[in-house]
Formats: sequence, structure tokens, C-alpha cells
Amino acid sequence: MKLNLKDYSNSDVIKFLREYGSMTQKDLAKHLKKSVRTVQRYEAGDIQIDLETIRNICELYDLNLIIESKKKKD
Repeated sequence: MKLNLKDYSNSDVIKFLREYGSMTQKDLAKHLKKSVRTVQRYEAGDIQIDLETIRNICELYDLNLIIESKKKKD
């Protein structure tokens, strides 16, 4: 699966991946060692998700995380 994250908010992607993996917010929270409330706040867009947590989610779903520079290469 290939997602272009610039087309979606982080909260949309987190919720999509969780639901795609047939997980509850409680399941995801347990895997991430976060509270259910924190996962709810990620999905609502109330708080920003840190890079380490994004990496953990990618690992959970066997996804590659590719970070590209916004600067154009000369």
C-alpha cells in the first residue's frame, strides 16, 4: 500500500491504518505503550504525533517510512 501523506492529515492516516489493521484504539494504545486517550487525541488531531510513534506504527503494519526533503535538489 502506498499513501502520500501530504494528501491527508496525520490524524486521518493514524485512524485509517488502525481501522485497516482491524484494531481498536485500545489495541493500538497498548502496542504503542500510550493511553487510549492519547490515541483518541492523535486521531482527533488534538495533539501532534511524534516521529518515534509514527515509526512504531509503521513497524506494526510493516510499512516503510520515507522522509523526503522539501528542498529541490540542484
